Amino acid sequence: MEKLDLQEVKKHIDILNVAYHLCLEIIVRKGYEYKAICPFCGYNKKTKIPTMSLNISTNQYSCCRCGAGGFSIGLYAKVKEMSNKNAYKELLERQCRSTEREKTEISPINLLADIEYRDAVYREFLGMLKLERQHQKYLSNMGFLSTSIEENLYRSIPKNYIKRRMICNSLSKKYELGGIPGFYQEEDFKWCFNSYDGFFVPVFDNDGYIQGLSIHLNKLFNNISDLWFSSSGKINGTSAKSWIMKNNITSHTKSVILTDNLLLGNLITEVTNVSVLAFQGISNSYSILKEIEGTNINKITFMLRIPECNENIDYIINRIFRDLIPLGYELDIKYVKNYKDFFDEKSDITNISTKIA
Repeated sequence: MEKLDLQEVKKHIDILNVAYHLCLEIIVRKGYEYKAICPFCGYNKKTKIPTMSLNISTNQYSCCRCGAGGFSIGLYAKVKEMSNKNAYKELLERQCRSTEREKTEISPINLLADIEYRDAVYREFLGMLKLERQHQKYLSNMGFLSTSIEENLYRSIPKNYIKRRMICNSLSKKYELGGIPGFYQEEDFKWCFNSYDGFFVPVFDNDGYIQGLSIHLNKLFNNISDLWFSSSGKINGTSAKSWIMKNNITSHTKSVILTDNLLLGNLITEVTNVSVLAFQGISNSYSILKEIEGTNINKITFMLRIPECNENIDYIINRIFRDLIPLGYELDIKYVKNYKDFFDEKSDITNISTKIA
């Protein structure tokens, strides 16, 4: 199905068809507008006049009494109490399109763009952003050099709404953002992305392409410090996958460091030449097995910070390593007090088989 320039979507989702499926009571027509009883506040009881206007030219609605307003998709979503994206899909299935535009096909669900295209969009996107001083200091304290901070394209997430809209407007003129996780369209069908209190961490594959973006939060949110840059559930949005960062791994690799911290994975790669797999938010070992198939890897060492040991050991054993143990891999845990301790040869190493026993 060909993709539509969704700047024009508002002209395709017919407001009258939407009103019909919502069983709105339309009272009178005045030019390009139909007057209907508002499904949110009813009619004005004193004058008995319907207060909601349905504009068939722009496919917008507005109520002069309660202030509700927006486009046809938002009206359907609000009445049905569902997300805009689900409303969008349902309206398309119901053929709620303007009759004069029937030949145009609309695709509300985006397939993930190929990695070369994602890499190009994300690199240009990150090139429009800056790294705030607090994030520069945080990365430096971890042990990153200023040159590697720039090479890894870490960037602070802009909090200003207008700035985010302007960045997306510039990107959308050059790239189709449908299929790129993190970007979505608002009710006016202008592109945008959410603001978070943190910075972007690009997740590279073994060939140096950016697979997607992780977000490192300044403060824990629901006991989570990192999340994916995703636009799942948004208009014309795209879900992110749980990508794994893979560095210095070849068919001859025999041992690998495994960490659930993408920043630490980058730091290990920068300081040493060891093979590294870094992940975020995966729930089993399938993704890991997929990344190491076709190699000679037989030893996996999980780098674990001591302050998080109590929470992570059960997680590692029951979710990550559960399927690896019967396959004959040598599995170790390396405990460290902080990131820099990883590079200390005296750091404690304990075989995970002891923990399981």
